[in-house]
Amino acid sequence: MTSVQDPSSRSRFKSIVRVAALLAALSFLTALVVSQWQDLRSFQWQFRPLWLLASFFLLAVAALLELSIWRFLLASLGGRLRWRRAAETWFLSNLMRYIPGNIWQFLGMVELAADDGVSRLTTFASIALHQALSTAVGIVLAALYFALAGQGVWLDAVRPFLLLVPLGLLLCHPRLLEWTLHRLLLVLKRPVIQVTLTWRQSGLVLVGYAGVWLVMGSGFALLAAAITPITAQQFAALVATAAAADVISYLSLLTPGGLGVREGVMILLLAPLFPAPVPTMIALAARLWMIIGEVAGAAIALIARNRDRRTVQAGTPALRSEAREA
Repeated sequence: MTSVQDPSSRSRFKSIVRVAALLAALSFLTALVVSQWQDLRSFQWQFRPLWLLASFFLLAVAALLELSIWRFLLASLGGRLRWRRAAETWFLSNLMRYIPGNIWQFLGMVELAADDGVSRLTTFASIALHQALSTAVGIVLAALYFALAGQGVWLDAVRPFLLLVPLGLLLCHPRLLEWTLHRLLLVLKRPVIQVTLTWRQSGLVLVGYAGVWLVMGSGFALLAAAITPITAQQFAALVATAAAADVISYLSLLTPGGLGVREGVMILLLAPLFPAPVPTMIALAARLWMIIGEVAGAAIALIARNRDRRTVQAGTPALRSEAREA
């Protein structure tokens, strides 16, 4: 005799798991701060506002470059969005990734793009391509650094495997990407979409994502420099750490926005290079700085979207009047 589980029960169970994961992440961060509170208070911090401004500038540049690459991928699949509307879609959906479930950001992008006439399937496919290519490049850059220059006992054990990771870029061939996307859409019982990227275009996209990771990582390193002095070696380690932490937290799918996972990875990778309280402070500052940037981007996008809506509403009576006269 087989039993069929009530769908509502499964939904409740998933909700409980998501909330539990979020609470666990927050508990981890709280316990981390409490355990090192005395060290954090006694450490001689040297705050540098100019490095903080430079950090914000680089992180903004990285976000705009990443947005532009996604828009290009969307266009290659037949979806057209004006740059301003693409920016609104991108930044407004960013905040949704902090909702438990790890799918709301993508659903937000799909629905916001649909308001501008882009099919939901096309937007979904562009997100899949974006995540696959961006993640592949981030893994390769981080793995190369830690294989060649990373410090830590556990890194010595996995170093030979890290040198093999760049071979994964071969999986980014346009035809293989198209085949994988088709298999995914067939599983979801959706019509297939043609990927029109050439190998040259795919290569340029990969170079673009490398630029995103390097600029974003440099912004993260300058944020650390605003808190404590860093050397050139530590700067390079911070760039690679930012990529590794972001990729691992995204792939973990454990907590919304990788909360807790991202900070844990950062602290683990930076521990050999900084005294005890510094990795914790850098990881927490990076999370706060990222949230501030995302909120600022979403606020600007929301203001722009509301202004567009008011302009359309104000112009509607005039358009109707012209139509009647015609």
